[in-house]
Amino acid sequence: MHRQIMLNNNKIILALLREEEEDDQLLMNKKNKKRKPISNLFSTRKSEGFFEKLIKGHLATDSIKFREFFRLNRRQFDFVLSLIKNQIQKTPTMRWHEPITPEEKLAVTLR
Repeated sequence: MHRQIMLNNNKIILALLREEEEDDQLLMNKKNKKRKPISNLFSTRKSEGFFEKLIKGHLATDSIKFREFFRLNRRQFDFVLSLIKNQIQKTPTMRWHEPITPEEKLAVTLR
């Protein structure tokens, strides 16, 4: 019985080691691939994106439309944002130079 348990443990360990090696190879293959260029869709987000055009452009000046769109008035929106801002805010990194702002995240979530 003890011998059978040892054999089963060895089989499990070997399976885990093989799986780890496969994962390592997948990561190596992924690292060797060149990164795709950034799509124009993402590079124009700050000037042509949903948040910039609709929210800041149209709804920010019309409190009735803002309320209809989000089901919150601007003051309520800002209050909710103040409660969660620190938890949803990302810092810029090499990969994400301009992360999505907490205000944008909340707007998308509420919509």
